[in-house]
Amino acid sequence: MRIGYAAMGWTGLYVVSKVYFALEGRLGVTGGPRVSPESYQAYGPGEVALAQWANAGSGLLVIGIVLAARVRFRRRWARLGVLVLLWLCTAMAAAGAVGMLGGALLTDRGGAVFGGYCAVWTVLLFLTARDVQRRPATVTA
Repeated sequence: MRIGYAAMGWTGLYVVSKVYFALEGRLGVTGGPRVSPESYQAYGPGEVALAQWANAGSGLLVIGIVLAARVRFRRRWARLGVLVLLWLCTAMAAAGAVGMLGGALLTDRGGAVFGGYCAVWTVLLFLTARDVQRRPATVTA
């Protein structure tokens, strides 16, 4: 389950990026696609920072899910719930990788660096979920 620590650390980089952008009141992510000035028109005063804080919170949630995966649950449903959440996080990272890398390859918007980051994130989350799934269950019900 050591891979889980790598997944948490890698997710932490996303959180740090989102906090940085929130503090600056900017849209985007480190290594992500260029954000057009028109994108800001959909936001009111302070809403850009709020959106970025929410994104940082979602990253902390992913860290919490990976951390919860380290627990040896006594209930089958709890273990299953964590596994489902891990696989959903893996799918989310994979969608980000495909979207960012595809957009970078097919357009001139950029984002290949963040797409590569998402690809690594996908692998780390996948390996974490697989390890949890393969771990012998210690369930009582």
